[in-house]
Amino acid sequence: MNDNLRKYAQLKGLTKGTGLALSKLTGIDKSTVSLHLTGHRKMTLDHARKYAESLDVPLIKIIDDKSVKYPVVGYVNDDGTVRMRSENEIEVVVTDNHIESSGNYCLIQKSVNVAYFYNTKISCENCEVIKEYCYIKNKKKQNLLGDIESTIKPPKKSFNRHIGKNVNIDIDICYPIVSIHFLNHSRVFKIQGEY
Repeated sequence: MNDNLRKYAQLKGLTKGTGLALSKLTGIDKSTVSLHLTGHRKMTLDHARKYAESLDVPLIKIIDDKSVKYPVVGYVNDDGTVRMRSENEIEVVVTDNHIESSGNYCLIQKSVNVAYFYNTKISCENCEVIKEYCYIKNKKKQNLLGDIESTIKPPKKSFNRHIGKNVNIDIDICYPIVSIHFLNHSRVFKIQGEY
């Protein structure tokens, strides 16, 4: 059962009967609303958006508990450098619940609305990363997205595809980018999170 949907619909007095009132408010078929309220059908993000708009609550509060949520941990600048999020930038990337969570984290490039996913369980310490597009981190906080050209000391090299140049960089750890999503054209959505 989606407790959040039920809670906010009840606050508006829209759960009496089989959800007919909520169906009329959202334009979602009455039987689908009933199945969502009882937990017999998983909610898509499109449905969650309609519910959130109709109930006048943030989308994060309506999303099905089974929807996959990835924390946005940093932001990619146009030059490929990565800055960590500030404490007031609480965003998550969500996807429909047919995609399994695998412990991924997300970086967002706002200027082009692209999400880059990486997994901390997959790194240059336990897999081959040469010629791979990676999230490169170092203790100097000079984090970067780039293709690993060499990890031989010194110098370690990366090709920064954002500026089209090879760069020497200290690499303390790097994580291959496991997927890239163009947020305007995919079933992945960036939304405001909550504390």
